[in-house]
Amino acid sequence: MMNVFITGGTKGIGSGLVRHFQQLGHQVVYTGTSEDSIKRSGHMELTGTYGVVCDVRNRKDIKEALNFALKTLGTIDIAINNAGVNQKSLTVLELEEEDISHVIDVNVKGMINATGEALRIMKKQGYGRIYNMEGLGSNNMVFPKTVIYASSKHLLSFFSKGVKKELSEFPKIKIGTLSPGMVFTDFLKSSDGFEDNRIMKILGSPVDDVTPFLVKEIIKGKLKINYLSFDRMMWRFIISPFRKNK
Repeated sequence: MMNVFITGGTKGIGSGLVRHFQQLGHQVVYTGTSEDSIKRSGHMELTGTYGVVCDVRNRKDIKEALNFALKTLGTIDIAINNAGVNQKSLTVLELEEEDISHVIDVNVKGMINATGEALRIMKKQGYGRIYNMEGLGSNNMVFPKTVIYASSKHLLSFFSKGVKKELSEFPKIKIGTLSPGMVFTDFLKSSDGFEDNRIMKILGSPVDDVTPFLVKEIIKGKLKINYLSFDRMMWRFIISPFRKNK
């Protein structure tokens, strides 16, 4: 049994990760932005799952959430930085300062805060793994009206590689990345042009297809985990004429 900490665990991919870890008998502490979001997730009714309110932008909040997880679970074997927000579907010229700050504060500052505080705990216990959630931009793809979000994910991938080098003297502490591909969440469906985007519908997957794969690979100990592999993409295009439209 592993003890897992997940940010942004009340909906979408984060919620799926909580459920699938729990179904396999692991204990999970997950964060949400409010008591209401934690209650609505339904996870508190599951055995071995615990929700805690946390704003990942605030270092004090993430530190307290991780300390709660440590006190509740005893150890933190896996920490997953899943919390993230999309940008408004606007160009950089059109975005207001607060729109940009919100994405950077959650996706970048929040991820760095959580990584730093998780490393503090893992250094004391002598082991652990941290996973950061990649997205559009991690693979250098560029699309209009996604530049701020994609930049945050590009930085996340670079950051993860850099921290990996900094951990060379701690061989039992690892950092990895999760690449879920296109997942049919409210996050994706809110993207500009989703309803008319055939590629998104061919390559997109339900949460409950993606998260069991991610969890299985995490349990195996893999560090670079990619759901939407080249082979899987090619197969989707091959069978797409025979599939019903989502």
